[in-house]
Amino acid sequence: MAVRKRIKNLSVLTRQLLAEGESARADFKRAPDGINADDLVAFANSENGGQILAGIDEVVIDKAQIGVVRGCDVSDGPILQILNKAVSCIPPVSIEIYIENLDEKPILRIEVQSSQTKPHCTPKGIYCRRDGARNRPLHPSELLRLFLESEASSFAEKFEVAAERISAELRKLESSLDNSISNMADQLGWAEYQLGDTESTLDNIQAFVAKLSADTANVNSRLRTLFRQDDREDPVRQRARIQYGVNLVSEIKNNKNLFKHVVAGGKLTLTSKQSEDSDMTDDDASQMLEIVAKHIRDTERDKKYQIIVKSPKTCNEDEIDRFSSKVADGGEVGEGIHNRVKRAFQIGYILYDDSIIGTAALKKPSTGYRSKVFKKAGTQLTPSTYPYELGWIFLDPPHRQKGQMTRLINELLPAAKGSALFATTRKSNAVMREMLVQLGFSEEGIAYESEQNPQDTLNLFVREELQN
Repeated sequence: MAVRKRIKNLSVLTRQLLAEGESARADFKRAPDGINADDLVAFANSENGGQILAGIDEVVIDKAQIGVVRGCDVSDGPILQILNKAVSCIPPVSIEIYIENLDEKPILRIEVQSSQTKPHCTPKGIYCRRDGARNRPLHPSELLRLFLESEASSFAEKFEVAAERISAELRKLESSLDNSISNMADQLGWAEYQLGDTESTLDNIQAFVAKLSADTANVNSRLRTLFRQDDREDPVRQRARIQYGVNLVSEIKNNKNLFKHVVAGGKLTLTSKQSEDSDMTDDDASQMLEIVAKHIRDTERDKKYQIIVKSPKTCNEDEIDRFSSKVADGGEVGEGIHNRVKRAFQIGYILYDDSIIGTAALKKPSTGYRSKVFKKAGTQLTPSTYPYELGWIFLDPPHRQKGQMTRLINELLPAAKGSALFATTRKSNAVMREMLVQLGFSEEGIAYESEQNPQDTLNLFVREELQN
């Protein structure tokens, strides 16, 4: 899974990555515990893989964002945690870990190759890939393509194992075809001397062409049978499956009644059997029916979501009430939520069938509240340099892991215009913690007791000011 190499100074590759800043091939983390399964899966699912550098801060110099070494813990503990996260991915992600800059501030460089067994997902079933300097959830059509590519790779491996056996069968067929072609050549050579008997010559040629056609059909049949033994696949069959799926999507979308049936969750059944000489089996066709139906339902489902971001001052009382009610469902706030929502800087919510199913907000808390939070967290950071708080993040359980909360927050944050932010979350809320890290936040200070949930503790997360 990993090869640990100790390097006295920074490697040439690491220096290049620090100068380039975060990108499609590099991600920076302040500490090893900031690395999560999403990061490993995103690079493994990407075409060129990538590098994760732990122990790095981002700074802006001459309007360019670059990485600066701050150092981190490179003992066995953090490395073992990273390895466990890689193993927990489905399927496990292969990584190599390098310890660099040992003479000064040591860092970890985690190399993630583009995987031959993609797609990978996190233990929570999240499929994503690297897109620029961020991780992006995979669209259902992208996921379908990766699955089909994976099947093709699986076929190639199985084909190599069975190559000797298939080659033996092909040698027999080749010998048979050679004999047929040799006989045909002899007959055609003789026919040159029989030009006067044109009808007889054509009859002989047609007979041998018919025999060659029959032999070719037999070859195809035998090869098809060989490939399908032990569920082997071949490239021709893969192309047939993909084309079948493309045609099926087009057929469904062009038939309004059929389209409504699929979107409503109706099942599709095979209306005709595949012919014996088809490159697809009935099972192939049935599987593609299920894949295409799910793809269409997921696509139409996503269209039902609507993201709204606005100032509370432009909201009517009904909107404030509905937003406040949904925030209260998260159990993270006490009394007076209605008035607190009105004082927020910006609020955002997710509509599904005209119902609010998710919330988030940018708050501009008072100096006293900020000082209280930072003091409880035991951090030396200056509260006044973090004017905005990201909070009231809640999403109804049936709508989670569909990428909608990420969409909402990505539309909400630009309102802060790059200002420094802070957020708090329960220590037990692993999903929220991972999301904050993905958004560029880092954990600061120590855990402290939650006033709303005394049985749990809170952690402070901060994101530094972004420079244009």
